[in-house]
Amino acid sequence: MARPQFIQEQRQARKIALVYAAIGSLWTLLTSDLPAWLFDLVDSEKISWVSISSGLLVIFTTSWLLYLLIKEKLENSRRAQQELRLRDLAIEASVNAIIITDHTQPAQPIVYVNPAFERITGYLANEVLGKNCRFLQGVDVDQPELDAIRTALRENREGRATLRNYRKTGELFWNDLHIAPVRNDDGEVTHYIGIQNDITESRRYQEELEHQANYDTLTGLPNRNLLHDRLKQAVAYARRYQKAMAVAFIDLDNFKLVNDSLGHSAGDRLLTTVADRLKACVRNSDTAARLSGDEFVLILFDQTDDTVIHNTMQRILNEVSLPCRLEDRDFYVSCSIGYSIFPEDGETDEVLLKNADAAMYHAKEAGRNNFQAYTPDMEVKATERLELGGDLRLALENNEFYLCYQPRVSLADGRIIGVEALIRWQHPKLGLVSPADFIPIAEESGLISPIGEWALRTACAQGKAWLDTGLPPITMSVNLSARQFIKKDLIQTIEKILAETGWPPELLELELTESLIMHNAELFIITLNNLKTLGIKLAVDDFGTGFSSLAYLKRFPIDRLKIDRSFVHDVAADHDSSAIARAVIHLGHSMGLKVLAEGVETPEELEFLRAHDCDELQGYFFSEPLIAESLVKLLVAEKRLTF
Repeated sequence: MARPQFIQEQRQARKIALVYAAIGSLWTLLTSDLPAWLFDLVDSEKISWVSISSGLLVIFTTSWLLYLLIKEKLENSRRAQQELRLRDLAIEASVNAIIITDHTQPAQPIVYVNPAFERITGYLANEVLGKNCRFLQGVDVDQPELDAIRTALRENREGRATLRNYRKTGELFWNDLHIAPVRNDDGEVTHYIGIQNDITESRRYQEELEHQANYDTLTGLPNRNLLHDRLKQAVAYARRYQKAMAVAFIDLDNFKLVNDSLGHSAGDRLLTTVADRLKACVRNSDTAARLSGDEFVLILFDQTDDTVIHNTMQRILNEVSLPCRLEDRDFYVSCSIGYSIFPEDGETDEVLLKNADAAMYHAKEAGRNNFQAYTPDMEVKATERLELGGDLRLALENNEFYLCYQPRVSLADGRIIGVEALIRWQHPKLGLVSPADFIPIAEESGLISPIGEWALRTACAQGKAWLDTGLPPITMSVNLSARQFIKKDLIQTIEKILAETGWPPELLELELTESLIMHNAELFIITLNNLKTLGIKLAVDDFGTGFSSLAYLKRFPIDRLKIDRSFVHDVAADHDSSAIARAVIHLGHSMGLKVLAEGVETPEELEFLRAHDCDELQGYFFSEPLIAESLVKLLVAEKRLTF
């Protein structure tokens, strides 16, 4: 081609457009003709070479750029698809239920649920699409936590709540729900995504821990923690509305006998039975709680009538004292109750409980199986009792105890036929302490066993000393405590004492209270028979005050019944006392037993007992308890009754 013609053609090619279509996009490359001055500097051959080289360079560069752009576009698209796929898989594989709702519609219908939703709720996706999520609450739509979700939806923000939901089967499950808005490019909320976390098991575990922290695992009653919380609430309520309320402190009598004789399993069953009986004695608005061991507390709301409180306390005494079947045996237990009233006896929960406890100890001192109302002087007695308990631990090793002996007299001829050994405590500061004050403390603390063993050894040694001086043989009666009686080595201990002191077993009589042997009659019959094999006499003390069953009584290998002094007092004038005394005398004689009346103090009581053929008497009418030296003088003089 001629040079001028070539140049002319290049100049006429003012613009060349190259168009490429790649992945849906239109790419345009614009080029212009070579500068005129370039053609003036080169010849036709050079121009031809330059034109060819330039064209190839342009084509190559353009193609390479397009390749890079297309490649990046494809990689971005593939990456985006992978991310979307990953998100879809994550949602599908989530262990939490995921729900997407359409926020643009008033009903906010469900448009998507994942497989976890189907697994947790039991509903299939096609059963819930188009529904509002509220169907999961069933009829339980008054949950306060729902307000947080409704507010979040109304304000187009995130929200969270723990809700009670119901599966397709109707089973309750706890749902920890999180919701969050989904916005479009304009910032408008178009959808809501909800994540449900099934926390039923963790909730159940939490509730179990809370229950264990607040309820006694054995009886199911509120424990000490919940008791104090409810007591505070009860006091606050009573103070605010100017109401009266009562707090009752209940302690089982001789409960340790059950654990020691039948084992802790039987003791647990007894506690469970007592707990059920206590719950049956109070209203639903009241609280029956187990404080510890065999101690229970009642909170009685809106109690203003003393008669109502007394009736409730008496009903509890009656219910608790009913026989309890343990290991195919009837077991009897009683309780002592003390109570205080708000606001007369205290205006705080601590004071009310402390005063009720003090009243309970007063009930113990009054003979047990009774209830006592708090009085201000009881607080002083409680402090004295605490101090006395500390001193009691040192009394035995400091030789502060001694024995007195009260004669037992035959009504037939007035002779002294025996004595009862009675323990006394000469306190170094308080002087003579009554057994009624320190024996209950000794029993509660466990000190009664070593004290009782000391009393038995001392009495047998004293009796042997009298025999050695030539005095006539008489029966030595010694009280056996409940704790001593249930000791496994009781028989061996008594044999050892008899051997060490030389006291004849046929002159030893052990006294056991009626309530003691009836606690576990079947088991105690074995122990009583073992004692009889030693040649020892057995007597039932305080007869008529316990829970004797004639079916058991006739099987006991006993020698003597002792009528409790409460029935002897004023027996000639009191119709009920005289009827009980006559019945005991007749019962004893019909069973071939001797009958002894305790606490005889007046000629009238003596004449009544003689008229109804009572065998023996013991009391101040004949003699008070005497120290050993004074009793010897009485025995030497061979004093006779002059009636």
